[in-house]
Order: sequence, then C-alpha cells, then structure tokens
Amino acid sequence: MSNINTPLELKPIGELLDFSFNIPSYQRGYRWKGAFQVKDLLEDIWDYKVDSSNPKAFYCLQPIVVKPINDSNFELIDGQQRLTTILLLLHYFNETEFKLPKKCYSIDFETRLMQRDFLSKVDDEKYSESNIDLFHINQAYSYICKWFDKMEVNTSNPSIRGDFYSKLINKVKVIWYSIQNEVNEETSVYDIFTRLNIGKIPLTNAELIKALFLSKYGSDFDSESRYLKQINIATEWDKIEQTLQKEDFWYFICNQPEKYETRIEFIFDLIKKKGDEDEAYFTFHKFIEEFDNLDENSKSIDKVWLNVKEYFLTFEEWYNEQELYHLVGYLITTGHNINVLKEKSTGISKTVFKNWLRKKALESIPKTELFESLNYYRDRYEIRKTLLLFNIFSILENPKSSLRFPFNFFHKQKWDIEHISSQTSKQISGKDRENWAITNLEYFTGTKWNLENEEQILDVVNEIEEEEEKSICIQLISIIKKEDSDHSLFNEVFDSLQSIFEYGDKIDDPDGLNNLALLDEGTNRMYKNAFFPVKRQHIIQKEKQAVYIPLCTRNVFLKAYSKKLSEVMFWNNNDSISYLTEIKNILQ
Repeated sequence: MSNINTPLELKPIGELLDFSFNIPSYQRGYRWKGAFQVKDLLEDIWDYKVDSSNPKAFYCLQPIVVKPINDSNFELIDGQQRLTTILLLLHYFNETEFKLPKKCYSIDFETRLMQRDFLSKVDDEKYSESNIDLFHINQAYSYICKWFDKMEVNTSNPSIRGDFYSKLINKVKVIWYSIQNEVNEETSVYDIFTRLNIGKIPLTNAELIKALFLSKYGSDFDSESRYLKQINIATEWDKIEQTLQKEDFWYFICNQPEKYETRIEFIFDLIKKKGDEDEAYFTFHKFIEEFDNLDENSKSIDKVWLNVKEYFLTFEEWYNEQELYHLVGYLITTGHNINVLKEKSTGISKTVFKNWLRKKALESIPKTELFESLNYYRDRYEIRKTLLLFNIFSILENPKSSLRFPFNFFHKQKWDIEHISSQTSKQISGKDRENWAITNLEYFTGTKWNLENEEQILDVVNEIEEEEEKSICIQLISIIKKEDSDHSLFNEVFDSLQSIFEYGDKIDDPDGLNNLALLDEGTNRMYKNAFFPVKRQHIIQKEKQAVYIPLCTRNVFLKAYSKKLSEVMFWNNNDSISYLTEIKNILQ
C-alpha cells in the first residue's frame, strides 16, 4: 500500500477496501441523482475501452481529497458523492454473484446517525422515506439495479455485470490527494473544503501536475537536496504563472483566454495535445503515463520540466520580438493552432519562420482582387480578419515603431466591423431611435445625456447661437423623452440632420470593405446609426481619454487615407476609394 504522506497519487478502487472514511458535519448529505450523475458515472466506466496492449492503462475518477487520521482512517474533505456511489456499486455486486475478496470500505457520518448502517437498508423504500439523505441514497441504488437490468436486455450480454465488475476493480483509479501538510493553525479543514466547493482552488490539471512533479523528486536524493529541487521547480513555476497572468502576454498566445484559471495549465495542454472533446483530467493522465515510463532518477524528471520551460521560453521570445508578436498574435486570434506554429519554428531560422507566418496570415484572408466583392452582410468574418491584418501590417510598415496591437483589448472590448459612414434610414425604431437621438444631442451639446442632468443640457442648448441647431436639439430631447408618438418629429429632425451631415457623392458600395472599419462593441451598439461626424467626434473623444482605438480606425476618422482634406467632417465616395486603395497596398 502507498505511503499516506504522499500528497498525490493514484489509487485503484481495490486499494480503498480496507479504509474507513469520516464525513464531517459541515458537509451536506448525499444528493446525486440517478438519471444524471449516477448514470454518467456508470456509462463512463462502461464505455471505457480496456487496452490489452497496454496493461498500465486505466480509467481515472476525479480527485478524492482527504486528511489522514491514521493508516486506514481518513477525514473525507471532497469526493463524498463519488465515494458513496462507488460504495453502492460495490454493495450491489456483493448482493449478486460477484462477492468482493474483502469487505467494502466504510463511510461514517459524523452527525447523520441514521446513515451509518444505510447499506443494510439501502433497498428499503419505506425506511428511506424517513430521511432525505437516505431517500437519495435509495434512489441512486435503485437506479444502479435498473441500469444493469436494462443494459443486460439492450446489449444481449449476460456477462455485463462480470465485465463491469472487472473494470471497476482492476481498471478504475481515483486521484488521491492528501492535504495533511496544508492544514495548520491558520487554515482549517473546513476552510479547504469551503474553497474547494466554491471553486476558488479547484484541483485543476495544473495543481495536480505540480504535486506530481514535487512528489516525484526524492527517490535518489537526501532530504536537503530534495527540498532544494522542489524549491527550484516551485520558484520557476511561479515565475511562469506570473508572466502568463499578464493580460497582454496571455491574450497574445491564447485564443480561449477565459478557459484557464491556472494559466500554466494551457502549456501542459499544448504539450499533451489535449482536444476539446477530451475529458477534464486528460492532461494529468498523460503526465502520469509519462512519469510511469521514466527512469527512477532526477534527470528524467528534469527533462520533463525542461520541456515545459522550453515551451514557455519560446512564447516569451515571440512576445518580445515586434514582428513575431504581431504575426503570431494575429494567427492565434484568428483561430490558428499555436502548437502548429511552434512545431514549424523548430529547426528553421527566424527569418524563414517570419516569412512563413506572413504567408499564413495572407492566406487567411481573401485575395486583394476580391476585395471589391466583399459585403458586410455576407462576408463579416472574412472582412473582420482582413481589417485586423490591415492594422497589423500597418504597424509593421515602420520597423522602428514601438506601437503594439493590444490583443487583450481586441478580445475584451469585442471589436467588430461597422460602417464608417452609416447608411442611416428612417427605419430606425425602438431603442435604436433613442440612441440615435442621444448621440446627435451629445454631438451638438458636448454633454453626456441622462435624465438627471436634463436642466444642465437645456442650459447648454439655450446658449447655442445657431437657431437651426438649437431647434434640432430641443426636438431631439423630445424624441429621447418619447414625446414623438406619431414619429413626425423624428422624420423632420432626420431630414434636417441629413441635409447638414451628408455631403458630396454617395458611396458606390456602402456595404463594402471601402466603408468598413473595426469598432468596439460599445461604439457599435450606440453609434451604428450615427452620421459620420458624430462617430468621428466620439472616436476622437475616446482617444483623448486614452481609450485604445485601432491605428487604422483612427486614421479613417482623421481621414488620413483621403487625398483631399477640404471636407474633414464628411465621408464621401472619393474617401472610400482612397481607403480601399490603401488597404490593398498594405496587404499586397
């Protein structure tokens, strides 16, 4: 039997049979439901395919967290529901022809005295009605019995119980996590239970792998050398995690940034090539397999850890190099697999790798001769990638520039495409009409609207010297306050603003790439129906407030791509043609 002081190990079900578990009073009773959690456990074990060519292969259950009391008695901190369900399974087999070679493990409830002998009454429905915990235990046991009966009929397999029993005893293991060393005067067992169950310190792959690394050091060391090894790996681990916790670095390498609480786990998943369909502890299982095949010496363990560091240092090098940062960041943001990029970078020069990245980036968007055919309503995804790459390559045009595209802002602010000059029509309705009136009122008054400062805005409006503008503002306030029941006022104001804001030739293709830019979700929502000068004022105001605006979006609203600057307040057909030409030039 394994040493109980080992913080992390894998234990087969058969090794638990001599144990007894105490359930403290602070834990709730048994609540697993047959049609959900019990069903999932039974089907997962049954669906596990035994690999005869790999006798070490096994099916692994989620962690069991314990505090040792003595060699065979444990306080169960986390895993009550799983262990109780497995005990019901073992009892089921003992009641059939598959007698266990030894007694089952026991579960003792500190305060729920009625449950201490629950196995003797587990199939007594009348007895279970007297206690809610016993009721759920009875329902779970009943489901187990019916599940095997149904499977025997559906599969026409009379040996299903024997096959399942063999898997359970021989191929099912639990992740055994002892918290003996974590309990002290400041941290009680209850504290650890609470944090585990509110998700603050879940036993993630990363934490399990860390305990695995630390516990593996020691077989060929004295206690002092082992301690130094553990301190070294723990220190390097923390440095890696601290770097990954920096938002600009994290969003640069990961296109599922919200998925990981402990971010070093992302690197472990990459190393073991975990897929979206793989089960939760896939990566930990893979590291267990790797450690099982290692020589029993520290150099083998060092080699595994060195591979982890090599992954991280590669990403750090990419992050610190301007061109690699932007090319890799673009490809990751648009869904490319970072493992593919890393494998490609191995064994080739940096110049060759950069050229390959540029080629992959350009292959991800339509060819420049197709730009005129792109349409806002049909090709949003392709246009979004094109405009993002336009921003990236515009930054890289100047090798001496220290400007960096912040992929964390791009993700968090949810930047998407929107019309530069909105094709506003009188079909605006509901909340959009209210937003339209507010944006126009704020344009003329320079003051944020809300009902509390209505008098302040009216004072500003009264000071406007231009009578037409003053009249428009008063009408806009009436629209905001929903005093325009027949929409006649809206139609009148719309026509007035259209005559003021629209200038020059109409844009030939208002829904094409020539009239689209990257805008954040807030601007899209509030200003999607606004005229060009209203949007322009908002963009400039945000930049004054140090809010990030993509380089090319800012240039568009400053009309940096336009050949004629006589009318900076309007966006016309000539502006859109010049803008599209610039996009083509950069992306060629």
